[in-house]
Amino acid sequence: MKSRSAVLAFLLVVAMLPAATTATMGSPPPQTACIVCGTEFEYVADAAGVNLTVESSEMHVRIDDDGVGHWTARVTVDDAAATTFRENPDLLDTVVRQTFEERRGLVDDPHDLDSRLVGETVVVTFTVPEMASDGVGDVLLVDYFNDPTGTRHVYVEADRFVVTGPEGSALLNDPPGTTTNETAAMWSDDGQYISTIDSQTYLTFGPDGGLTGTAAAYASIAVDSGPNLLSDLAWAAFVPTLMLVNGILLIQYVNRRVGDSRGSRRRFGTVVGALGIIWSLCLVALRMFSGGISVMAWVFGLQLVGFGLVAVKRPGLIDFRRLVAAAVGPPVVAAVGVSVVTAPSVPWNVPSALALGTAIVLFLPLGYGARRDTETRPLALAIASSPVVFTIPALPLGGWGPGFMALLLVVWGCLALATGALVYRLGWTLAGWVPDETPPTDDATSA
Repeated sequence: MKSRSAVLAFLLVVAMLPAATTATMGSPPPQTACIVCGTEFEYVADAAGVNLTVESSEMHVRIDDDGVGHWTARVTVDDAAATTFRENPDLLDTVVRQTFEERRGLVDDPHDLDSRLVGETVVVTFTVPEMASDGVGDVLLVDYFNDPTGTRHVYVEADRFVVTGPEGSALLNDPPGTTTNETAAMWSDDGQYISTIDSQTYLTFGPDGGLTGTAAAYASIAVDSGPNLLSDLAWAAFVPTLMLVNGILLIQYVNRRVGDSRGSRRRFGTVVGALGIIWSLCLVALRMFSGGISVMAWVFGLQLVGFGLVAVKRPGLIDFRRLVAAAVGPPVVAAVGVSVVTAPSVPWNVPSALALGTAIVLFLPLGYGARRDTETRPLALAIASSPVVFTIPALPLGGWGPGFMALLLVVWGCLALATGALVYRLGWTLAGWVPDETPPTDDATSA
């Protein structure tokens, strides 16, 4: 039997090798975003008889209203190479053109290519048409750096690679791996790690940098990458969602068959409150005192503490509607507040934090309503859909992709179900709580 299993495993590995080899062979070699900013330029210059060293480099890309990219590279070279190019400008032009023709770069067909020497800096300018298109509303969507296949690998090589939109426009999204301000996205080489442009990179520019403009920007990205977004969403959220559905059913099944013991309400109230305190102490240790995610995390911790205290001290205040309001109201108010007072790119992380925290506290009214035979399917649906809500703001999924996101959500789902089971049990015991009877007086006893 063992030998059969070993043979089967061997055959599976052999069968997978062609697919793995094909995938590897199908991946194109790396490309540089600025082909004249580093080693590629040096190699071609050396072949032309110029011993050139790039001392520093910067590429600036300005995209106009028509979607045309105006590229300007400023490459500082050593004194000897600068002298050679100053004495022979045609040689500089030849080296620059051969670099684009012979080496592999992100831009393989530059228009209006021109080069000149300013002091010891080689200035190369060219244009690239159709880098951007009109998006939703007044948004200009730059999809030039996006690769739907996810197989293209682009490294920056320049010390600074800056992209700006039309004059007076604002950058409306937060591209991965960049440093951003109100108008520009920048990739930089820190000298230790090679900076790369993520294959899922979109840039959006528009006249309005507020919430309306940001919403239009992300809507533009969603429209352009819709099929890929749905694929990423399915791969990332399906398994965690299925796990939550089965976990909810299991928790409900167990609670129907486990009776309450005396003191269950106080015991589970204390446990839930303690979890909130532990969570809050972790936030203090991590120094999470600012930012939208920190606000949502603190709201979640305070909710657990509050639920625990009320369950122990004032259970008579609790009913189903109040529990739902207490579970949903504070995080929603906090999310709206964060969205109003923070930078436009920040609020898009808030729904993710809102989904994860609220999914756990919703177990409280879910348990309460289940024991009181109240309609709880909307609550169960909200909890089960939290991986989907969490993933949507992160689309398109760059970095390590949907598989890694699914793994993170599975880990969170396990923690959510473990915590949610305790919160659910607290709601269940609260639904079965009956006020203690008033003890008889001495007169009544003697009578």
